[in-house]
Amino acid sequence: MVIWWPAFTFGAYDAIFFDNVLALWAVATAVLLAGLVLHRQVSVPWGSWAALLLPSLWIVLGMTAPLSRGFHYLHYFEVAVTILSAPYLTWLLSKILLSDYDELPTPQRFGAVGITLLIGILAFLLGKFNHLFLTCADFDVSGNNAPPGCAKGPPYRLR
Repeated sequence: MVIWWPAFTFGAYDAIFFDNVLALWAVATAVLLAGLVLHRQVSVPWGSWAALLLPSLWIVLGMTAPLSRGFHYLHYFEVAVTILSAPYLTWLLSKILLSDYDELPTPQRFGAVGITLLIGILAFLLGKFNHLFLTCADFDVSGNNAPPGCAKGPPYRLR
């Protein structure tokens, strides 16, 4: 579920907000620490360790890049890290925490990652076409800013 909200906000606002990136950082750091603690029980390739450090690298780059010069490439980096790493984190977390994950048939392992990708794509599309089923008031009452192009009207209510 780590991909749902970042993909929706990217679709609705054309942006991934800092809280999404920090949530991804927390998950990646938790997976990294779990892998370090369980390293004798689980074999994790070195490339996986590097991938888990990417969200931390984004934070360090954000702290060290001069804000006045507007390092716009950081935005593209955060979008890529957030959207692309969610399925990978799903796979890696399953591998580290579920000792019998490698014993699952390959189609089932790829199926779990595929479901994550599908949820991300659907969430992006729901965000992009939010005007078809949400109103600006829905965003307002939820504490979010209304995205460009949202539909006018009262908030949706379950009765």
